[in-house]
Amino acid sequence: MLINFEKMPCYKDIAKLEKVEVDVRYQLANAMYTRGGGVDMGALALKIYSSHGEVDYTKEECNLLLNFVKLSFSPLFIDSLEDLVKEN
Repeated sequence: MLINFEKMPCYKDIAKLEKVEVDVRYQLANAMYTRGGGVDMGALALKIYSSHGEVDYTKEECNLLLNFVKLSFSPLFIDSLEDLVKEN
């Protein structure tokens, strides 16, 4: 799946009528690197952190990311990421 974390479309509020593009690379990767577990999580965190533009992520990487986000981030961010993955 091609995902651009440098310009990730994120919902603005609970109504989910509007999105804004947000660079989430540092915040997402840092949370994964400091609070995640395992070598796979660390490698994915570094991949996201050093990404520029659209990068191809495997199904396994997306599942790892979604599972982490569901435990660590706001429902707004979770919905934004889930919808982005579904669209791709």
